[in-house]
Amino acid sequence: MYSNNIKRIFKSLIIAFIAFIATSANAQVKSYFGFFGGVSNPISDFKRADYYNNNSGFAKKGLTYGLDGAWYFRKNFAIGASITYQDNGELNQANADSLAAGYTKSFSADQATVTATKRYQTVNILLGPQYTFEKGKFLLDLRASAGILKVFSTPETNTLLSGVTNQTAIFYQKSSSSTVLGYSGTAALRYRLSENVFLTLRGAYLYSPGPSITNEGRTTNSGRLVTKQPFNTLNTTIGLNFGL
Repeated sequence: MYSNNIKRIFKSLIIAFIAFIATSANAQVKSYFGFFGGVSNPISDFKRADYYNNNSGFAKKGLTYGLDGAWYFRKNFAIGASITYQDNGELNQANADSLAAGYTKSFSADQATVTATKRYQTVNILLGPQYTFEKGKFLLDLRASAGILKVFSTPETNTLLSGVTNQTAIFYQKSSSSTVLGYSGTAALRYRLSENVFLTLRGAYLYSPGPSITNEGRTTNSGRLVTKQPFNTLNTTIGLNFGL
């Protein structure tokens, strides 16, 4: 009985989806450009603050803004592109204290002091295919993109241990500046304010394997050792788009 109900629901959803496409693909959708701003939300390991997980990024919620546009080459099909700046914060004192406690335990030290500087800052340039559903004053844009992330900086830490004879010097996790690959899935809901002006709510999932991280001053690989930092965010924004 349960299985049959699930099948009926699934079948109904497919029929409704096909009907929506059939009623929304009647006319050529206009190309557009626009701007947006909002919040970059780190997720998954990028958000976590776990000393024992080397992929933990200790990233924070931050500002994002950028430019977006799409060129329609056939009815509802387009090539979309975006240029986005995002900031995912810096390590706070609680993060530094957590790292210090971890290093103290890993090295069997009397004490560890961790100082953190710099922050996550990137510019993302992404391009990919887009399909638009249109219903009345509403348009729903779905896009899959790939491109590059220009990483301007990542957090940097320096750690000083006391009571460890083979690690008396400060060791560093250096800030990274590089260009890496990135992938994104975007859903944007546009509301027509006038013939060529749209208010747009946008959600964009972003993943990147991230930059390589350099470590200096270590005499041993004990404890937390980050050599690569993946990025994983969900950005939610609002903006205006203008039809061409």
